[in-house]
Amino acid sequence: MSGPAGRPAPRHVVLVGMPGAGKTSTGRALAALIGRGFVDTDETVERTSGMSVAELFRRHGEEAFRAAEHDALADALGASPPRVVAAGGGAVLAPANRALFEGSDVVWLRADTDTLAARLGAAGDRPLLAGDPAGALARLDAERAPLYAAVATVVVDVDGLSADQAALRAVGALQRRVRVGLAGRGYDVVVGPGAARLLAEVLPRGARRCCLVTQEGIPVAVETGLETTRLEIGRGERAKSVATLEALWRRFVAAGLTRADVVVALGGGMVSDVAGFAAATYHRGVRVVHVATTLLAQVDAAIGGKTGINLPEGKNLVGAFWQPSAVLCDTDVLLSLPGREWRSGLGEMAKYAFLGVEDLDDLPLVEQVARCVAAKAAVVAADEREAGARARLNYGHTLAHALEAVGLAGDEGDPGALDLRHGEAVAIGLVFAARLAERLGRIGPERVARHLEVVRGYGLPDTLPAAAEDDALVAAMARDKKATAGLTFVLDGPRGVEPVAGVDPAVVSEVLATWRKEAP
Repeated sequence: MSGPAGRPAPRHVVLVGMPGAGKTSTGRALAALIGRGFVDTDETVERTSGMSVAELFRRHGEEAFRAAEHDALADALGASPPRVVAAGGGAVLAPANRALFEGSDVVWLRADTDTLAARLGAAGDRPLLAGDPAGALARLDAERAPLYAAVATVVVDVDGLSADQAALRAVGALQRRVRVGLAGRGYDVVVGPGAARLLAEVLPRGARRCCLVTQEGIPVAVETGLETTRLEIGRGERAKSVATLEALWRRFVAAGLTRADVVVALGGGMVSDVAGFAAATYHRGVRVVHVATTLLAQVDAAIGGKTGINLPEGKNLVGAFWQPSAVLCDTDVLLSLPGREWRSGLGEMAKYAFLGVEDLDDLPLVEQVARCVAAKAAVVAADEREAGARARLNYGHTLAHALEAVGLAGDEGDPGALDLRHGEAVAIGLVFAARLAERLGRIGPERVARHLEVVRGYGLPDTLPAAAEDDALVAAMARDKKATAGLTFVLDGPRGVEPVAGVDPAVVSEVLATWRKEAP
């Protein structure tokens, strides 16, 4: 596991278990389900040695085989992108092999000895089972089971299951499902490797057509199983516009989209915002499913039903609450994100550190995303339309949106923005919110220091851009959606993070000016 500012290392899926548990057949099926390559270490040993495993045992003994097996494991688990790897039944015996498993998702395919014996038959090609297969299986199982249990992160009991059924259970264990609990309109957020491949399964029943809204260059292919029209929209905050929205509506008409059909948003937060709003307003509401392809979208933007577009006067000033039917967060997609796009997502993750989600960097990527989703889902379920508590999710966003409104931040590839992404703007906004809260007597300097520690730990900026003009920022913050009773901010304090209305603009200007003077 890398540090908080770095990208988590890819997690391979390693299948372990006794001979006859179905590691090869289940591994192939699992790899197909989640869209990964597959490696069988026994097959690798046979290919590199030029002889079968049984022949290698006969000619050179078990020690030579174990050395070749270790080399095959090291090669497979040292490769990128992550794979599904079927390890030999005895691979867990060597401490060096067990060390290689660290940082992988290890699936123990567990079976009773009757199942194993029935699958293996006479086991004539299994050197360690020769002579007395049933007795040898019982002995080996007793020896190895504690080691399988020690390395396993997932256990799948395969008795009575086909390889395809076992693979489905493994996928279910590797992925996380987080429920957004809304009465009569709740939905699942699926987080984990291969989640995007579930799209056809989560599309609403009765839909016959799909409009797939995406952007050029998104390297994710999905299958809907429906008559599908692909619609590409532009990149950058300037494409979150009335013109883009109108173009989508008209293309929905041309595609024959009806109220019974579905819109799929394939992309980052910008795509989910625009496609979701288009779906919310076309025919007074068409169902939408989000396939989130950026870290920012997976931990925040695609969850909770907020949709919107920008006006020249500000960010997301026009929109609707429109909950999706499902959200798919395929964590394998994140491994190829450009570095700046990854850091932009980290800005949203940094926010959750002050909303009760601590120590994310100690977790695997799937757990990091799922924890953030669960935190947001709980808030959305309690306050869907931001009448109160949901405003906490905008922590750091008031200044961030102001930076975006005055043209200082935007998505990657946005030619009109300076070199600042949305999540980076949120990070700056978190530091500003802490300094403002301190100025208002809500928190002390040690809490401000904690904000700086989190933001810097993620490798994010913590000072105002030099090009930002204080008066323009204050004016933009006054147009923020939360500003229903004067300048309104989400601020830390004795009761935690909460909205604070009626903040004196002079105090805001003072904090900005002081912060700028103190910057190195």
